[in-house]
Amino acid sequence: MNTPNCYVPSRLTPDGEVLRHHAFTRWMSRDLRQAAVDFNKNIGLYPLYSETSPDHQTRYLFWRLPKGAVTEIRSGRQKECFDQFDQVNLGRNIKLLSLHVNESDIYSAIWISADFYEEARSVLRTYGITSAEKKEVV
Repeated sequence: MNTPNCYVPSRLTPDGEVLRHHAFTRWMSRDLRQAAVDFNKNIGLYPLYSETSPDHQTRYLFWRLPKGAVTEIRSGRQKECFDQFDQVNLGRNIKLLSLHVNESDIYSAIWISADFYEEARSVLRTYGITSAEKKEVV
């Protein structure tokens, strides 16, 4: 029987609150979200962390991705859709890096190729953010 993966979402540590407000983009509307991500990708910046508010505003922490790293970004998804993306990415050796689940149970997730996972986790810690953690399902 195939047991689904269960993850603890990424979170800001208590002392990271000030950094959060200075290190992130401002909240973006759903209409601007993809355009903002695409623009930043074009200049070599990739989101490592995203969070979505109950009113569907999203913000990201961007990072200059190392050469050769692969990412997958999915925001505003239901849990079932997130699980499908996660299963596909596990097969591609792309690990879940950050996960935000808002009050409406909407998932925003970032995956990164396994070779760059620890480096990306280190960047998140710099900004007081934990990476997503896998927990055992019994």
